[in-house]
Amino acid sequence: MKLSPSTWKDPKTGMEWQYKSPGEMAWYEALEYAKSLSLGGKDDWRIPTVLELDTLLDRKTLFDKMRPDMRKEVPFRDTLSYWSSTTFADDTKNAWIVMFDGAYVLSYYKSNTYNVRCVRG
Repeated sequence: MKLSPSTWKDPKTGMEWQYKSPGEMAWYEALEYAKSLSLGGKDDWRIPTVLELDTLLDRKTLFDKMRPDMRKEVPFRDTLSYWSSTTFADDTKNAWIVMFDGAYVLSYYKSNTYNVRCVRG
């Protein structure tokens, strides 16, 4: 049985990503989770900004109705929605998420639950 790695270093950005998402949680829970995460001997994990999440997309190639797919080298490819740490400026009760099913970037209430994947670097 082959074990999957705990982290992945993006050759494009140099950022290190948590390989396996812990699942869905509210935005404030996600921030607390990231602060307490120790992975790969490192404890400086955080929730990515909306722009950092966007780096996982391949905006040069498009699929299904002109939406980009995840970059081919990203090993944890899925179509789930992930929290960013970026608060929506027009309504601070909301934060930005990236929906990898179609590459939509939208803001939702911080009390909603979405997937989390931490980053460092």
